[in-house]
Amino acid sequence: MRLLRLLLPSLLLAGCGTAEAVGAPVLAPAPSPPSEVPAELPPPPAEEPPPAIVAGPAMRQPVPLYENGAVAREIDAATARDDGFVVIDLGEAWTPYLFTEHSTPEETLVPNDYRETYLALARGEFPENHHGTRAEDDRYLELFGIPPTLGLLRARMQHTRDLPCVAELDLAPLVSFDGSVAYVGRDESRAFARNVRSLGRAAEEWMRAQGVESVEALDAERLSDREARRLAEYLRLLPRARAIRAAQQRLACEGYFEGIDGEPEDFAMDWPTHEALAAFERRHRIYGWGVLGRDTLEMLRRAPLEGEQEAVVRVVVERAMHAAGVIEDGSLSGSYRGRDGAEHEVPNLEGQLRSLVIESFGLGTPEATLAFLESLGELPAGGEHLVAIRAPALPEYYGPDMDFRIEIDRGDVWYEFPYDERGEERAQPAERRPRLTVFVEWEGQRVPLARFGTTIGGWRSELIEGRLWWRYKNSPPGDVVWRQIVASPVWLPPESTPPRDLLRRTGRRGRDAWAPNYHETGPSYASAYGLVAAYHTPYVTRDDGTIRFGSDEGIRTHGSVDYNSIMRRHSHGCHRLHNHIAVRLMSYVLAHRRHRRAGQQLLGFRRDLEVDGHTYNLAIDRGGYVFELEEPLRVTVLPGRIRGDLASPIEVPLPRWDEIAGAYMLPDGGAVAIDRRGTMRPIAVPSLDAGVVPAAPSSMSPAPRATP
Repeated sequence: MRLLRLLLPSLLLAGCGTAEAVGAPVLAPAPSPPSEVPAELPPPPAEEPPPAIVAGPAMRQPVPLYENGAVAREIDAATARDDGFVVIDLGEAWTPYLFTEHSTPEETLVPNDYRETYLALARGEFPENHHGTRAEDDRYLELFGIPPTLGLLRARMQHTRDLPCVAELDLAPLVSFDGSVAYVGRDESRAFARNVRSLGRAAEEWMRAQGVESVEALDAERLSDREARRLAEYLRLLPRARAIRAAQQRLACEGYFEGIDGEPEDFAMDWPTHEALAAFERRHRIYGWGVLGRDTLEMLRRAPLEGEQEAVVRVVVERAMHAAGVIEDGSLSGSYRGRDGAEHEVPNLEGQLRSLVIESFGLGTPEATLAFLESLGELPAGGEHLVAIRAPALPEYYGPDMDFRIEIDRGDVWYEFPYDERGEERAQPAERRPRLTVFVEWEGQRVPLARFGTTIGGWRSELIEGRLWWRYKNSPPGDVVWRQIVASPVWLPPESTPPRDLLRRTGRRGRDAWAPNYHETGPSYASAYGLVAAYHTPYVTRDDGTIRFGSDEGIRTHGSVDYNSIMRRHSHGCHRLHNHIAVRLMSYVLAHRRHRRAGQQLLGFRRDLEVDGHTYNLAIDRGGYVFELEEPLRVTVLPGRIRGDLASPIEVPLPRWDEIAGAYMLPDGGAVAIDRRGTMRPIAVPSLDAGVVPAAPSSMSPAPRATP
């Protein structure tokens, strides 16, 4: 169905999806740039701290300064940056800058539609709409870019402290286990558990017969050959079985099995255990797959209250990063030449802030962390709670208006068709994955600040004239600019998007079996564009030095809820980031770049989705919240390292493998073979009836044209 252009003059098509309508009127002036923070920290406090809070002379906005786990005195928030402090809002109404509604208290408020939803989800509430339905299933949203509030963290920590079962947990099997266990299927997990229990019963009999207290103390020489082999098998399986059982006991103690269908079976890495592990990972911002191993195993080894302590530190540090307006996180090593002529390392400011947060608020132990949270008193849902700590010394390249550059390395790029003559994937190894690097231009130098994993395009499914085809979605190299940053963006799907991809199952029957998936379109932390998107605009520089901007090609740098796919899978051409990284990056740009709040986009998008004989109407009337940069930010997408025999993408769509026919089938019924270069060659159609082979088609039908 065609797009209805309501309220806005134009609606731009996109390659990564469909662009949101743009051009809403400017509703607020550009905010004043932040003041530069001095390069050196203030002198340390006196040896004997003052016995009570000492108010300075006539402060415009007094806030408590924390040092060594206690309030030392008050400082003026109005001059905090200049005095070497950072003011952090610990209140329940905090959001990243992207979801605020004005830049200074004096500015006219520009409403942000997603703000209240963001705040409700951060408080652990589930609104009575599709946002709440999705969030209730996900349960823990920090991994998706919405960290919990301090009030929610305090409630979680108090609940964990009061669990009687915590004292009974035995984490030793998790500490000693150094393998990895993934869910591979119901039958396999149950067979493993049955085998362990059977061997365990036999081992108990052997232990009674030999009068020993542990299976490890059994003397295999006193057993028959068969029994000795069974004992050896049991000892081999035992570390894994004990680790699974210890994990299950901890997950049950902390309530992770609640709301999951089915009961876990002892010693089995079954579906309930896998799902509970995935929930555990989301709560602790672990990028995992519901697997007992690596980061998940490391967190399971820690006492439950230690995990909650780490969550508090992580959330406060994230707020401190936004408050300080820094992005340097130690993700790369770099240096710059200072005005003193010496070479200086680019600092890890996130690491420094973490140390300052722990030291200043006294978050060194779980008990001290909970005491700090409880000392904050009541935290009203709509209020702020401003406090201050010492700030790390900012490098001298910081200033009120910084000249950023973004560089996206596409890594290893394969343009070849990725499937062979049997429809199976061809090996296309990528040793160098895509990366996005943030630079600042300063004193004739390009200083690297941070580097993040991202994605590029590849072969994706596309609906063309009612059939699914493969089409290569390119992430074109070259120079572009970011002119807009859009918070809580909306993706307008093109006609080529399969209708089922835009619907979600409801668990009902008939016409009510499906409903439009507004999480996919947004606004939502789970939308195709995540929580924020920066739009790529091509440009050319004229001979007179002026710039002519090109049309929107649909490429974005944006957040993504699919956190495990970053640096592992392809996109439809866009450069995806983890949601919390995308929010941090775009907030950082806005903190140091003059911009205007264009406010909420108004749209009039309609599309009919037909599935199983029923039609569902997808209606989107509001878009994202637009920030317009006064001076566009330059972005360079590097060519990367082209692999294989093709130096450019295959432009035509290619048919998908038909499992029934055993061939790549064309709309006219002909079959083709496809080589690496995308060349289609007519072949005989494999018969469904043994021994009958129809003649090959005499000619090739041209590939259909994609619907615009």
